[in-house]
Amino acid sequence: MDEKERILDNGQTPEPSGKEPAPKKKASRRRKHGLISLLVTVFVVVAIVIVNVIAVTLNQKFSGLTADLTGLKSFQLTEQSKKLAESVSKKTQISFLSDKNTYVQMDAYCKQTSIIAEELARCSDGMIEVQYVDLVRNPTFAEGYSDSNLSTTDVIVSCGDKKKVLTTSDLFNFESFSEDYRYIASSNAEQEIDNAIAAVNNEQVTNAVIIKDYCSEDYSYLKTTLSSNGYSVSEVSLVNGELPVDTDLVIIYAPTRDYSEEAVQKLNTFMKNDGTYGKTLLYAADSMDAQTPHLDAFLAQYDLELAHAIVFETDTTQLDSRSQNYYDGILCQYYSDLYTDNITDKSLPVITGFSRSVYRLEGKAQPLLSLSERSGECPYDVDDEKWNMEEAITGKECVLAQGTIGNDKTHSTVVLSGTYLPFTQTYYGSAYANQTYLSTMLATLTGRDTSQITVAKKVITEFDINIDRSTALTLGFIVYGFVPLLIFGAGLTVYLMRRHK
Repeated sequence: MDEKERILDNGQTPEPSGKEPAPKKKASRRRKHGLISLLVTVFVVVAIVIVNVIAVTLNQKFSGLTADLTGLKSFQLTEQSKKLAESVSKKTQISFLSDKNTYVQMDAYCKQTSIIAEELARCSDGMIEVQYVDLVRNPTFAEGYSDSNLSTTDVIVSCGDKKKVLTTSDLFNFESFSEDYRYIASSNAEQEIDNAIAAVNNEQVTNAVIIKDYCSEDYSYLKTTLSSNGYSVSEVSLVNGELPVDTDLVIIYAPTRDYSEEAVQKLNTFMKNDGTYGKTLLYAADSMDAQTPHLDAFLAQYDLELAHAIVFETDTTQLDSRSQNYYDGILCQYYSDLYTDNITDKSLPVITGFSRSVYRLEGKAQPLLSLSERSGECPYDVDDEKWNMEEAITGKECVLAQGTIGNDKTHSTVVLSGTYLPFTQTYYGSAYANQTYLSTMLATLTGRDTSQITVAKKVITEFDINIDRSTALTLGFIVYGFVPLLIFGAGLTVYLMRRHK
C-alpha cells in the first residue's frame, strides 16, 4: 500500500511532512502582527498630535513669525525694505485702525498689509512697533486726526510728532468691475509703508506756508499731506500778516478774489529774497473764472498766464472710465522727464479735471503737463448755441507749467496749476501718479530728498497661500524628517520581526 494512503491504527491521518504552521500558530501570529500594526498607528497619531500642539504653542508665543509660500512672494519683504527697517533708529509705530482679526479678514490684501507691517517690525530690532486700535472701542484715538477723517481701513505710520495716514487708495490699486463695484487688483502696501516710515523719520524740515486769503476750497488734505511728508505747515493772511523769511514754499490755493497791490508786493519781496532768490510758490487756481489783475501781473513776471477758459479732452482714451464729461477725469501727458524719476511706470498719468488752460507768455515758461492732440478750451463766456467743440480743438493744452526769475546762479520758481483738484484727496490719493509726481516736484524745488523706495505692485492670485513660520517649520519637519523617520522605523520593525519569526 502506498505510504500516502496508509491509515494509522488510531484512525488519524499522519502529520504533514512540510513546514506549514498549524492553524493555531497562524492565528497567534496574525494577532501579534495586528497588535503591532495598531501600536505603530497609535504611535504615529500620538506623535503627530504632540508635534501640532508644540507648533500651536510656538505660534501663540511667537505670533510675529511668518513665512511666505506664494509663488509671487506677495507676503515677503524686498531686500530694500529689510534694509530700511534695519536702519530705523527712532521709535516708529504702524497703527491699524481695526482689531487684527477684523482687519485681516476684510480681504487677502489687508492680510498681506498686516504681514508686511509685522515683518518690517521684526527686521527693525524693536524700533518699529505694530499696533491694532479698534476705533469703535477707542474713539479718542482719532482726536489728533481731525483733518484726516479717519477710516477703520486706514493705516497710520508715526514717529514722534510726525504722522502719515495711508488710506486704501494709497495702499491698493482698484479696478472697476461695474459702475457700482470696485475691487482690489494689486497692492502698493509695502512701498507706501516703506516711504511713510522714511518720511516720518526724516529730520529735514521744510517750511511751507498756505495763504488763507480768499480760498474757495478746503485745503486741509493738502496741509495734512505736506505735514506727513516732513513739511512744517502754517497759515498766514497777507491782508495783515507777513511771510516768514525762513519759508521755503508758499501756496496760493483756489483764490476767488484778487489780492491787493500790497499783498502782491509782499509776494514779490519774498520771491526775490534780497536778490538771493531760492524760493518756491505753488499757485493752484480755482476752477471757476475770476478777475485777478494783480495776481495776473505777478504771474506775468514768470511768463505765466491763466486763461479765462476751461480745457476739454475729446480723446476718450485719455479720460478716466468714470468721467461723465469731457472736462473731468482727464489724464495728462508728461511734457518732459522733469520730476518723473520716481515714476516706475511712465504710462501711468497724472489725473486732473475742470482746469483752466495755462499759457506761456512768449514761450519762456516750461510746460509740465499737457493734454492730447484732441484737446481744446472752452471760454467761460461762450455762447453755448454758437460754440462748436470740434472747431475749438487746439491740441496739447497745458494745465501745469513753471516759470522762474533770478540769475544764472540762483532763481525762484512759480508753479502754476490750472486747477486745485490734483492736490485734493480724490485726485492726489487716486491710483494715478499724482502723489508721486507732485510730491517729487515740490521736493525737488524746495531742495528736499526726492529719493523714494519703489516696490513692484504685488498681486495675490487665487492659488497663492500664506502661512505663519511655525506652521511652515512644522510641515517641513513632518514631511522631511518625522514621516521618513516613522516609515524607516516601521520598516525596521517589520524586518526584525520577520527575521526572528
